[in-house]
Amino acid sequence: MRSVHVAPRPADEPRAVAWPVSDRLAKARIDICEDFATAVPAWDRLIELGAIVGPFGGRDWIELWHRHIGAPAGFRPLIAIARDEQDEPLFLLPFTSRPGGRLTIARYFGGRHAQLNMGLWRRDVAATVTVDDLNAVLAAIAQRAGIDLFLLLGQPALWDGRPNPMAQLPHQASPDDVFRLDIDGAPGEQLIKTKLNPALRGTLKSKEKKLAQLAGYRYFRAASAPEAERVLAAFLTQKAAHLEAQGVRNAFAEPGAHAFLRAACVDALASGEPVIELHAIEGGGEVLAVLGGTATPQRFSSMFNSYTLTEHARWSPGLILISHIIRDCADRGIASYDLGAGYAQYKRFFCKTVDPLFDTVLAFSGRGRIAAAALRIGLACKRRIKSTGLVWAIVCRLRRLAS
Repeated sequence: MRSVHVAPRPADEPRAVAWPVSDRLAKARIDICEDFATAVPAWDRLIELGAIVGPFGGRDWIELWHRHIGAPAGFRPLIAIARDEQDEPLFLLPFTSRPGGRLTIARYFGGRHAQLNMGLWRRDVAATVTVDDLNAVLAAIAQRAGIDLFLLLGQPALWDGRPNPMAQLPHQASPDDVFRLDIDGAPGEQLIKTKLNPALRGTLKSKEKKLAQLAGYRYFRAASAPEAERVLAAFLTQKAAHLEAQGVRNAFAEPGAHAFLRAACVDALASGEPVIELHAIEGGGEVLAVLGGTATPQRFSSMFNSYTLTEHARWSPGLILISHIIRDCADRGIASYDLGAGYAQYKRFFCKTVDPLFDTVLAFSGRGRIAAAALRIGLACKRRIKSTGLVWAIVCRLRRLAS
């Protein structure tokens, strides 16, 4: 491991670190920001420069998650920004950590609510940064912030057709992958005809005719704060009931989760574009299905979904909703659509392409190395269980019995 010199700076400025890099980045420096305000100019500049960034790398999404979930749980920003001689940002790594315990771990923002986790990379830098550069950056962050290990989960191996620079570090396959549909500029109805199996199209059309008989039946994207509030309330009720029946811990019931979703789906919509879009179908006086996700010109990435608990569930409102969202994304010119991390049979109906995810567990202290070994084993076992149909079915059945 290369040695790293930490240059002292005033407390109200980002902490600068001199670090050894490849020839291309030989005169770059790293600023380590411990608050969002300091990182904002570089973050926004990278977006302006067309940086490679995943759907959960938006500053608004990350700040809302941190305000309502991360900060109350004791997490602090640990944002690393590489700059060139002209002070232009080269890349930004949005990490957070929770100091004070026996083990200090750096990770991406978002917890269980985020997937496709990655930094913001200027395109020319992403193509040239080396594993030595990355090791030096992480070593610098570890030295400055007392990090024992980096637990970097759910990272895409490829993004926007380019290898993720972080994949050069030691890593292993994540327990879950993401299922994706490429839209390729096709209009909505044409996309449905070319990408969906004819039998599936026929089944969905037949079932939607049943739902269409309900008074006020429609598909919509929440366009006002009251509408978003109503859809979000339906989702929280439906999801809680489904997860309880499955014996699965409800991440949306954890401290701060409701406030985060309300801020991202409702409050943000009241003042402009929502941070998380809410799509739904309703009829007969009830919300029949809900799906929420982040939307950029490059990708609509699903975060959560639910469907009614009433008899109308037999007409597959959740699947019908997905077909409407795919049409909507295509008509808006969004390049691709995904149904989030984790395997479920219905995802294969719509999304045939798999985005592999990987996890990096990298230690920078003796106790970190002990913890890292256990974490790697645990993550590998989790993937093995989830990828073995019979074993995973048994686990799911035991959860339901326990509930």
